[in-house]
Amino acid sequence: MSSMEFWGVEVKPGQTLSCDSGKEFMVHLSQAALGETNKGSVSVVVSPKVDDNKVVIGTLSSETCPQILCDLIFEKEFELSHSSETASVFVCGNKVAVPDLPEYPFNIGAHSYTFFSTMSIRDI
Repeated sequence: MSSMEFWGVEVKPGQTLSCDSGKEFMVHLSQAALGETNKGSVSVVVSPKVDDNKVVIGTLSSETCPQILCDLIFEKEFELSHSSETASVFVCGNKVAVPDLPEYPFNIGAHSYTFFSTMSIRDI
C-alpha cells in the first residue's frame, strides 16, 4: 500500500458502519454525500462516533446541501451513522500511513523538539 490512497464507504439506511484504519494508517475523512432519495426535501444528520463520543459533522439536505466537506482525522476505530431511513450516505477521504516519528520529546544536538499531533475527534 502506498502512503496515501482513496478511502470511501457507503453507510446504508438504518445501519451503523464500523471503520478501522489499522495501526499503521489513519483515515482522513473529507466529504459526505447524500445518496438518491425518492422523497422531496430530506434532511439527514451524519455522525461519527469514537469510543463513547458521538458528534454531528453536518446535516445533508436533498434540496439545499446534498454534500458536505469536512476535515477529520481518525487514528483509531470509529463508527459512522446517519438519520435517514431511506437513503444511503457516501463518505470518502484518504487512508494515510502514519509517519514513523521518534519518541516525544527527542533531542538533536543541543536542541529539544516536541511534535504536536493534529486534533482528532477524540480530542473534542
